[in-house]
Amino acid sequence: MITGKEIFNFIDKRQGVTKDGEKYLCLNVLSKDNRKFSFVTKDEDIINKILPLNIQKFSPIKLCFDFDRIYNKEKNVFYWNCEFKGVE
Repeated sequence: MITGKEIFNFIDKRQGVTKDGEKYLCLNVLSKDNRKFSFVTKDEDIINKILPLNIQKFSPIKLCFDFDRIYNKEKNVFYWNCEFKGVE
């Protein structure tokens, strides 16, 4: 597993509920080269920490995430899975 931290420009945050009734939070951000990324979490602790934050649009925000190398037996390939861990 690889742990990463990166500074992005905040666009907005959205919360909702999946068809299965799970709460989720999505953070939309821009990278330094103006590519848009969305980080989604269903972790209640992370959601409760981020929702009350008053983050201004286009302000810098430091996000933390973990990367895991996963093997798909059916397709016989490896891929990287990114898990959003929170905001610093």
